[in-house]
Amino acid sequence: MKSASLLSVFPLGASLKLSFNTKSLTVVVFGILVSLISISILQVNAYTRELYLLQDYEARISQLTEENRYLEINFTKANSLNNIGDFVQNMIFEKADKIEYIKVLETTALAK
Repeated sequence: MKSASLLSVFPLGASLKLSFNTKSLTVVVFGILVSLISISILQVNAYTRELYLLQDYEARISQLTEENRYLEINFTKANSLNNIGDFVQNMIFEKADKIEYIKVLETTALAK
């Protein structure tokens, strides 16, 4: 059996000689392998950092949401009490001593 060489498969193979140095090939493959591993480690590191930041932000959002609810409730209470107090102070009320009713055409009206 004749073994087919790489040069006989390609039509340009007669004038082109491919010579591979195994040491050079090993260094190139090892360099590519180290590069790919380094890139994957950096990507995993970036992904882990993003997940940590996302969890941190979600916790902060929930904390701020609770604080916002608490402040809204307190503001509503304080604002309503202040409004009632200011309204009562700004209004000029008179104390009614004796109430007399006037009857006009079967309707009742208030008079002082």
